[in-house]
Amino acid sequence: MKDRITTFIAMTLVCCLCFGTAAYAQEPEVAAVQEVQEDTGENVVQVQIASMGVSRNTGDNVQEVPRSKKIRVLMVGNSLTYCAKNRTVSDLEKLAKKAKRKISIKRLTYNNEKLANWANPRHKNGKRLYREIRSGKWDYIVLQEQTDASVKPSFIKASKKLAAYIHKKSPKTQIIYNCTWAYKKGKKISGKKYSFSRMQKTMNQNYQTVARQTGGKVCRSGDAFLKYRKSSGKKKNLYLKDNNHASRYGWYLNACCLYGAIFGTSPVESGYYGGIGKSLAKKFQRIAASQM
Repeated sequence: MKDRITTFIAMTLVCCLCFGTAAYAQEPEVAAVQEVQEDTGENVVQVQIASMGVSRNTGDNVQEVPRSKKIRVLMVGNSLTYCAKNRTVSDLEKLAKKAKRKISIKRLTYNNEKLANWANPRHKNGKRLYREIRSGKWDYIVLQEQTDASVKPSFIKASKKLAAYIHKKSPKTQIIYNCTWAYKKGKKISGKKYSFSRMQKTMNQNYQTVARQTGGKVCRSGDAFLKYRKSSGKKKNLYLKDNNHASRYGWYLNACCLYGAIFGTSPVESGYYGGIGKSLAKKFQRIAASQM
């Protein structure tokens, strides 16, 4: 009787081990993505962060541009790309120069303009952009959507239209979508109330969708703003009083994010500090690098 019990227990253990091994072998691999809750002090926003040293953009490894190569960039957007007080382009050029990198930037901007008009070949601004695309001389085209429009389906439609034209007429050109920042205090858009966190989350999702569907990559300036706002210690205001445009601190952070997206390497390598102090500038550089 004792021998029978011993044999039964042994057989049971073997079956359990076999079943457990088979179940483990059949378990599908889980993508190396984790959701992290970030509290901005207003609401909680979900931010997806890829691990294992992989790009947060399309899943491809980030490729660093050789220092000897001159990069030609066309920046398309509105006042969040360039206006009288917007230092993004200037800061980006100076970051590159101080790091002994070569960059040539041309901007196509128009106040409060939406990508829907840039994507329309009959619109005056669309004509300008389509002409530049046909020239085929750009290594990167950076597309930046108007803030309200970035939460609407029209943004995705316009981006896909532009991307298709770029791939057809200038196949060597890479597309970067600069996902900017939500309104600091939120805003009501098309009858829908957006808090800062809800709007940033929607913007992130739309930009990532567009990048995935068109083979582009995302510059995560908005997430960099969020990370700085969550950081410890006394902080500078990244916004102007209009709740939307950046202060000189925000423009510098935006430039650092674009530096990482364009050159495929951390802006920490640059000794240009934008007149905001070395300590704060280095913090912004590190934050931008974390969003690559």
